[in-house]
Amino acid sequence: MKITDIVPRIIRKKAAEAEWNPRIVWNEKTVFLVELETSEGVVGLGEGWCDGLSPELLAYVIEKDLKPLLLGMPLDMTARIWDTVFQKSIYSAKQGLIHAALSAIDIAVWDARSKALNLPVYKLIGGHSDKVFVYGSAGLYGKDKTPEDLGREMAGYVAKGFKAVKMKAGGAPLREDVARVAAVREAIGPDIRLMVDALYALNVADAIKFGREIEKYDVYFLEAPVLPTDILGLSAVNARCPVPVAGNEFAYGRHTFRDIIENNGVAFVHLDTIVCGGISEALKVAAMASARHLPCSFHSSSSVVCFAANLHAGACVANCDSVEYHMLHQVLFDAVSPGLFELKDGFLKMPQTPGLGFTIEDYSKV
Repeated sequence: MKITDIVPRIIRKKAAEAEWNPRIVWNEKTVFLVELETSEGVVGLGEGWCDGLSPELLAYVIEKDLKPLLLGMPLDMTARIWDTVFQKSIYSAKQGLIHAALSAIDIAVWDARSKALNLPVYKLIGGHSDKVFVYGSAGLYGKDKTPEDLGREMAGYVAKGFKAVKMKAGGAPLREDVARVAAVREAIGPDIRLMVDALYALNVADAIKFGREIEKYDVYFLEAPVLPTDILGLSAVNARCPVPVAGNEFAYGRHTFRDIIENNGVAFVHLDTIVCGGISEALKVAAMASARHLPCSFHSSSSVVCFAANLHAGACVANCDSVEYHMLHQVLFDAVSPGLFELKDGFLKMPQTPGLGFTIEDYSKV
């Protein structure tokens, strides 16, 4: 079975109302997918991260630079496909862009291979568990949204069956954000994990101070406290902050994660298959983390393709702590079979259907 075409798709979903994190206002969510067609008629789906840039750039890079290299390549040569694309990033100043494209292609390859063999992706790779712990994620800022409103929102996710939730911070004065954390802890009770994501909005001193202020609310981890390029700053926060640090979901390639891990930058390695280089690269990052006895948490804030890819990667590694189940960014979740993702006692049972678990027939069901 060989690659015969790679077709980019750009999907946009309007937000019901504007909400925001410390870096961006969400009026619309944009998703970049690829459909990888094969000589046997099997089509694989993949996704690459496109927030922060025009998705048309990803489509152009795939059409102009990457597809010509991959057409006719045997699908079972997964490592060769990955390395062929990766080599294009070596002599380039577009490494992040190419890793996003590579992520989409790699996920699509695994989806197509697994569908052809009538297996779920995680079973083809070699699974570790048939269920994954997930956390309900949102907790953004909104117009006239009070800490009490935020608390009710997060308690609503607990009522749906989540045993862990994540909220945003870093977009308000420190005292206000501390009050928001306090309100959420009061609303969800003492037995639910509470994660806080600062989305790279703080400097080192403020991150440490914030961590000390929220320690009493039993925060499970503080995610992305400082800029993703500031690995030494991340290490300083991890060393001095009483709340364990997680990062960096926007990192790509095992070499970047190697630097984070070797510099003791995090207590939780936080990664995303649609950013880091696909499922193949995520497994290598998880293996490096395991060598340092670090758990992995998988980021997911996009489409059902992103969510499923991170679930399958998480189900393959023994050191998977959790996978993000975003309550706001759920593009194309309505395009897959109802009940595909079954939540019970905080865990999601892995889909047993082939590939990622679904085929999208109608892209209008955003």
